[in-house]
Amino acid sequence: MRESPHVLLAEDEDLVAMVVADFLESEGFRVTVTHNGLTAIEADAIDPADLLLTDMRMPVMGGEALIRLIRQRRPDLPVVVSTGFSEHIPVEEPGRLVVLRKPYSLSALVPVITALLSGRTGLAS
Repeated sequence: MRESPHVLLAEDEDLVAMVVADFLESEGFRVTVTHNGLTAIEADAIDPADLLLTDMRMPVMGGEALIRLIRQRRPDLPVVVSTGFSEHIPVEEPGRLVVLRKPYSLSALVPVITALLSGRTGLAS
């Protein structure tokens, strides 16, 4: 039996994190919720994710630094950036990084995640 894809969610707004995590779990994903980039880096070191879903503006460490640091260890990790702001947005990379502007429909999230994961050769164990 194949393990559920693991999504690492870095989102500082508690309500948003809860709603997104609950939705993704109902769609069959395993979700680890963190509230800033530093705790996301730590969580990924303990339990590597198959995909990072990150906000850009967070306390302690924002999404831009998180993406840069996590990609140093895991350059092929797919990333979904979720943001309501336009400054410091990474350039989209087909098959590796997608930007979703807030507010977005949760139903739009699953096809984006599925498409990014389908380009991978395997899931993290």
